[in-house]
Amino acid sequence: MSQARLTWRDLPGSLRGLAFWLTLVQLAGYTTSLVFVWHTTRMVPRGVAEHYRGTDPARTDLEMKFAKSLGEMLTLTHTHLLAMAVIFVLSGLALALCEQPAERWKKVLLVEPMVALLVSFAAMWLMRYVHPGFSLLLTLSSAVMAITFYLQCALVLRELWGLRGEGG
Repeated sequence: MSQARLTWRDLPGSLRGLAFWLTLVQLAGYTTSLVFVWHTTRMVPRGVAEHYRGTDPARTDLEMKFAKSLGEMLTLTHTHLLAMAVIFVLSGLALALCEQPAERWKKVLLVEPMVALLVSFAAMWLMRYVHPGFSLLLTLSSAVMAITFYLQCALVLRELWGLRGEGG
């Protein structure tokens, strides 16, 4: 039995326009956050570990960084998990309304950022309190999450751009 599926083509042009601009704003915000991460960690596992665990005070060749406190870790986790979940719900809903890619790929692209988000924050805590080597897992899971987000946005923008001028 085939089910009718709601797509961007079925929605008024005003909603498609809103989705287009929301996607652009999300891209700008996410990219800004990645620039900040690069600025603070250089996006390498050692830099990530130093950002959360602090630097060795005996090393005078490094910028001095202090280990994140439990309160800082809780605040960071709370705010980022909630905010990023909303970002991925919005980008996921926009992707779900696209006619492409195929449904099985869509499912992967919808679930992956949520899984990567949980893995990233678990790795962050493990890196901070267990072993600095977990910074590699944090770096990798965050990279996959970013790639997936950018792919979601590209697919949404491609479809919405292709529908401009149609309908409302």
